[in-house]
Amino acid sequence: MPETAEVYYYVRHPSAERLSEIWERVAQAARGAAMGTGTTVDWEIIHGNHSKLPNLTLARVVHANLERLGGLRYSPEEQAFAEKIRETLGRVDIPLGSEKEIQPIKEGIHMGSTDEGDVSWVVPTVRFRTATWVPGTSSHTWQAVAAGGMSIGLKGMLLAAKVLAMTATDLFSDPARIQEAQAEWQERRGPDFQYVPLLGDRDPPLDYRQ
Repeated sequence: MPETAEVYYYVRHPSAERLSEIWERVAQAARGAAMGTGTTVDWEIIHGNHSKLPNLTLARVVHANLERLGGLRYSPEEQAFAEKIRETLGRVDIPLGSEKEIQPIKEGIHMGSTDEGDVSWVVPTVRFRTATWVPGTSSHTWQAVAAGGMSIGLKGMLLAAKVLAMTATDLFSDPARIQEAQAEWQERRGPDFQYVPLLGDRDPPLDYRQ
């Protein structure tokens, strides 16, 4: 038997309050396992993100600018590249050509983790995406890297930059819209909300993978 063993757990829930309860159950299970095997256990929390707090007021401003600018148009070379990438993706639900379309606003739970979630509880925040990858590409894949590093990725990035600039202009020129976004943000947070980082009161563990 090894003298020590280590395991990494990722505990998730949309509600930070509920997550704290689940985490305590995980800790209790670890303590119980240690007692049952005559060993000891300790742990370190190295990561923690709040879920994203939506703001439909800001989302509508962004969406209007996306519709004004339109989606992406591939050159013949980019189209040929995209078709080759699609051959490596297997079965996908979103068709090639959907990069030309602006998708409707969707509010729901997305199973990803980002510190943007923490930001959204401290200041009104909006998220949008542009097609920097070939439609159907999954995150953290070589296909994402391949498209993101050529002109398809550049076009999507430039579209995002234009949307950001136009949205900033809209908000600076319409203070009432900013107030509306802040009012929605306050309502969604609730009157008694106090932000507490899930990582705890500690410095970021920048060397945890070493």
